[in-house]
Amino acid sequence: MDDLISRKALLEAAEHNVEFQEGIVDVYILESILAGMPAVDATPVVHGRWDDSGCFKFLDCKIAVRCSICGGCLTEKEYAESVWNFCPVCGAKMDGGNDND
Repeated sequence: MDDLISRKALLEAAEHNVEFQEGIVDVYILESILAGMPAVDATPVVHGRWDDSGCFKFLDCKIAVRCSICGGCLTEKEYAESVWNFCPVCGAKMDGGNDND
């Protein structure tokens, strides 16, 4: 997985680098600045949607609302009682897409 860096930390490091300020930036100077940046602990966002078409049912025949990513299900009552903007099973962000962008 790629490292994510803090934009604020990068700009602060560039401000304190004389070669960068004077416009004498080569690849090695830029690489040394970037190498010193702290990595951010982040996870890619997965986008999904709730399938509330009524096609899925639990064993007791109650209608299920299903996550498009992992297949995790909620009862219609659970779905209606709360705003589920994420899947409690896989953590997918429920904003209507599954393109992961």
